[in-house]
Amino acid sequence: MGETARETAREVELTRKQMEERLSKLSERAPEEARKLLKRVLFVALSAAAVLAARKLVDKLWERFTGELPPTKVERDD
Repeated sequence: MGETARETAREVELTRKQMEERLSKLSERAPEEARKLLKRVLFVALSAAAVLAARKLVDKLWERFTGELPPTKVERDD
């Protein structure tokens, strides 16, 4: 802080302006960051759906070629 009230007021005003500039930069970037986040969420959802579909396909192919239940569906007696 400054040694006089005038210096302190000047420092406070300068700090306020800096914070306003930072906030305006963040608000400009917000839509871009939201798009990036949405892309990531969609990628995760689509990846999960693809993995589930692949597992079902493998299970069906296993049953068709071996005539038995796939190992993931066989109940084990422990």
